[in-house]
Amino acid sequence: MSYMTQMEIADAIAAGRPVIVPTGATEAHGPHMPVDTDTHQAEHIAIRLAERIGALVAPPVAYGVSMTFEHFPGTISLSIPTYQLMLFEIGAALVKQGFRHVILLNGNRPSGTANDQVARHMVDQLDTEHDFKVSAVSYWEPAADRIHAMRKSVVGGMGHGCELEASFQLAIRPELVKMEKLKGAKYGPVGWDLVAPTNPTRTYARRPRPEAGHAAIFGDPTVASAEMGHKSIEIIVDVLEETFTNLQGSYQDRPGKAAR
Repeated sequence: MSYMTQMEIADAIAAGRPVIVPTGATEAHGPHMPVDTDTHQAEHIAIRLAERIGALVAPPVAYGVSMTFEHFPGTISLSIPTYQLMLFEIGAALVKQGFRHVILLNGNRPSGTANDQVARHMVDQLDTEHDFKVSAVSYWEPAADRIHAMRKSVVGGMGHGCELEASFQLAIRPELVKMEKLKGAKYGPVGWDLVAPTNPTRTYARRPRPEAGHAAIFGDPTVASAEMGHKSIEIIVDVLEETFTNLQGSYQDRPGKAAR
């Protein structure tokens, strides 16, 4: 959308094309990865998915719920109420323009439950005057079982700055990944995992602090590889395409390429 004119967007709305809103974050990702990792990955998947389902991609939301890493340099977090209000306003603006399917595609784990609530709130507040649907999903969720089957890390090794995220970055932006900086950093498996089957109970505890030697990593990035990244990205896009094609039904007269 950033590169389209208002009339081109109007034509896309009239054609019934969905719109994807990538939600990311600006936060510490260890000594080896850039702070825009979550935003970059959500937008990259959004663009790849949009090409498959004929969607538009809205400008990404670069700030999310990142208070977990508040004490680490480079983290810029919004409080949950502020984040949810902002995302609701973005979604409402798209619905009021006429988009009938808004996809909130999340790339930052703590924002995932917040996005779910925003999606529900959009329907509660807007469906009297507007006929639309809204989907909320973290990009790795539908493909979790297939990614889990490929992993090299133990359960708990895919969380943050981990095997999955480091592999993604090695595949797409290897020049920004500094794996040699992991030497001496403290990290390891955590009690939750992005893709492994786990107990659904969510438990929150004291946040990590750099003075305690925490490296802003949850999981094990040492087993990451570009090969794993490429395979994961392809699987993620394939499964998301299937998910939204099934949800939307057949896209009639859909364009062959996405507009961005």
